[in-house]
Amino acid sequence: MRHRKIAKWLMLACFATALVLWLGFGGRSEFVAKDHGPYSPVVYFSGWIALAGLLSATVLTVSFFGSTIAHTAKRNAIRYGMRGR
Repeated sequence: MRHRKIAKWLMLACFATALVLWLGFGGRSEFVAKDHGPYSPVVYFSGWIALAGLLSATVLTVSFFGSTIAHTAKRNAIRYGMRGR
């Protein structure tokens, strides 16, 4: 449960930081203005930070569905009983 809180706050912090770098420090305007690299570190940092946010979101999604499936299986085992052979 604790890892979900950490992943949630990490995801939010990564996306907020990437957005501030991308929009506030000229990452988007530089990316749009040039046809190809090399770009300034702002463009690369915002991309890597956004990728870290996506990885945190993936951890949250897998954790959520895993716990939901486990909870449903446990509830069904209690409700319908364990049917052994």
